[in-house]
Amino acid sequence: MPAAEHATAVDRPSPKRLARGIGLLYLTLFFVGPLAFLVGKTGLIVDGDAAATAANIAASEGLFRISMSAEVAVFLIEILASAMLYVLFRPVSRPLAMAAMLARFGQAVVQGVNLLWSSLALSLVAGGAYLDVFEPAQRSALALLMLDANGFMIHVWGLFFGLHLAMLGWLVHRSGFQPRPLGWLLALASVGYLAEGIGAILAPGAAELLATLVLVLAIPGELVFTFWLLVKGVDEDAWLALETRT
Repeated sequence: MPAAEHATAVDRPSPKRLARGIGLLYLTLFFVGPLAFLVGKTGLIVDGDAAATAANIAASEGLFRISMSAEVAVFLIEILASAMLYVLFRPVSRPLAMAAMLARFGQAVVQGVNLLWSSLALSLVAGGAYLDVFEPAQRSALALLMLDANGFMIHVWGLFFGLHLAMLGWLVHRSGFQPRPLGWLLALASVGYLAEGIGAILAPGAAELLATLVLVLAIPGELVFTFWLLVKGVDEDAWLALETRT
């Protein structure tokens, strides 16, 4: 085998192994995500009651810190997933696969920056001598403000994720190495995230309805995509046929 062909063969990833690796990352997110964004925070926040929220965080500081650690795990996994999905789908369309990767990477960046608000809220509640210039009620109010900002930024990174899913759905639909209906399910999932993100800006009073919309539209597509990656992976022959043409 010529050296160039040998190098190409060595560098070319195994598409099934790559797909299953992505599936494992997705599966991990299904367990870590709720800990990061629901269990460790939502259960401690009392809407409109800064004092009760601050008291809950102070009483469950360990849980709050675990939630923040889970958020770190989430955005690190998202960075890995974005790169691996690019490699898997670049034979379909390099420009669109790159755009999908950048959208998901942008989501991860926003998730990382969003930790700042949680950190500030925890600092206000846990307190330090330098914070004694604020009254306890002021510190509680500021902590709740930080958590509100954190919650809003979740919708912002949801917009990045919705855009990513729209492009990923197109890539899956056109790939030939994964089922076309799976692409439509991912496109529907993107509608849910985009609607929730835009709704948080235009219609904040409809938050519960939009959250339900995400559950109905997004969860089925993401679950099916995850288990397809884990169980079936990809049609390796079809993937290799595309890869050799690019």
